Amino acid sequence: MAKVAAMAMEKVDAKDAKDREKIEAVRKVMRKQAPLSPKQAEYCNDACVERFLRAKGDNVKKAAKTLRAVLSWRDTIGADHIMADEFSGELSDGMAYVAGHDDENRPVLMFKIKQDDYPKYQPQKSFVRFLVFTLEVAVASMNRFVDQFVLLFDASKQSPSPLD
Repeated sequence: MAKVAAMAMEKVDAKDAKDREKIEAVRKVMRKQAPLSPKQAEYCNDACVERFLRAKGDNVKKAAKTLRAVLSWRDTIGADHIMADEFSGELSDGMAYVAGHDDENRPVLMFKIKQDDYPKYQPQKSFVRFLVFTLEVAVASMNRFVDQFVLLFDASKQSPSPLD
């Protein structure tokens, strides 16, 4: 019995070592393209890189390319500079929050946006920043083996509108 357990542990250790090599390979490809800022390096933690690898079928080059595109997008919208203070009203009204985790340990995001709340988000950039902030909170609560989240929109407070 002990021999079987030891062999199983060796397989797990070998897989972990292989995973670690791929994670480092993605980072190496990315650093070759351009150096990572401290914030970008922080974002590209092991769990993040693992998710990109799984999404790209363990293809290091594809994972690095997609992750680099995401970093560029994050820079464009200023994701690293979004602060909760920016949305104090929305957060205190409970318009969006992480409501816990489901049975598969995926974060559950709840959005409760009423029709009359939409004018608050003019221009659309403000709403996108609020959405990104909420998603960042959800992703931060994910463990490294979770690749998905659940997104719920509560429309129970919507007033019915006739179809034209």
